Amino acid sequence: MKKFMLLTLSVAALVLLSWQPAAEAQVSETNQAIQALTDFPGVGGRTMVEDFTKRGGADVGMIKKAAALLQDALSKAGGNAQARAQLEMAVAYANATMHKEARLSAQGALYYLCQGGGGEGCDKAPKFGSYVAP
Repeated sequence: MKKFMLLTLSVAALVLLSWQPAAEAQVSETNQAIQALTDFPGVGGRTMVEDFTKRGGADVGMIKKAAALLQDALSKAGGNAQARAQLEMAVAYANATMHKEARLSAQGALYYLCQGGGGEGCDKAPKFGSYVAP
């Protein structure tokens, strides 16, 4: 009986420990997607003048990368219905190559994810980028 109780407690502890990093990974992936979808400040183009290898915002490759990150975050979504709905919208917008709308939805999802439990990256959420909807 003691072995069964010990096994049950160890499985419960393992589940609790593995649940928290998934939430942190979800926040981290959402943060990375927001950064990938953000245009470079003040440039208005796809590349920086100083470094032609940097891409961001409207670049199709970056939108696809962000869509994959958002899809991964959606697959790890827990019980937060508002965060899940925002992530679904962000994935749909990213798949339609609407990068500004995808970023705004991802910022909304990040807000709800940080309300639920926090994690690394919640200290600056959702303030990355400067796009404001008209």
